[in-house]
Amino acid sequence: QGTVSGDEARVYVDRAQGGLDRLAQILTRMSEATRLEQSIGEAEFEQLDLALLVRGCVEGYRSAYAPHTFVVDAPSEAIVMRGAPDLLAQMLDKLVANAVEFGVPERPIEVRVERAGGVARVAVANEGPPLPEALADRLFESMTSARDEAHRGGATPHLGLGLYIVRLVAEAHGGSVKAENRPGASGVVVTVTLPLA
Repeated sequence: QGTVSGDEARVYVDRAQGGLDRLAQILTRMSEATRLEQSIGEAEFEQLDLALLVRGCVEGYRSAYAPHTFVVDAPSEAIVMRGAPDLLAQMLDKLVANAVEFGVPERPIEVRVERAGGVARVAVANEGPPLPEALADRLFESMTSARDEAHRGGATPHLGLGLYIVRLVAEAHGGSVKAENRPGASGVVVTVTLPLA
């Protein structure tokens, strides 16, 4: 009859505890997503200047993410749309946090907002590793993240809620989002397209 040594028992206990911790984090993330969906449904929409909102957010990121640097390309004239300012700011927060995490620290994060006909486009680009091809179509689902590949087997589950939130906010404004590798450069650009007022 086999016996389990103290060291082996500790390994089993640690594995079980790790599994419980991961499950708890998954449940926390799922409840966060549910709360966010509810808050989007209750958000107050108003006329706003998207270019001004983006410039203001980027100023905040300069200090929050120092020493990371930011290049912002936003027109001085207003880009007027109907939207929920808090949600749009949260969407930009998630885009920038994602770019900072995957970006090369010495290279700036590029944030661009522009008008193109009846829509506005907000793009956040970073230098760094390309998107895994297998994930490109699933990146904005609630339980998908490019970090899964890099941290496979790690203790912390990365459920990709940041980009899921981006998708929810874009769709709540009648818009869409896509992620693609930067043409002719290393790195990724995520672009949100939003209809104008």
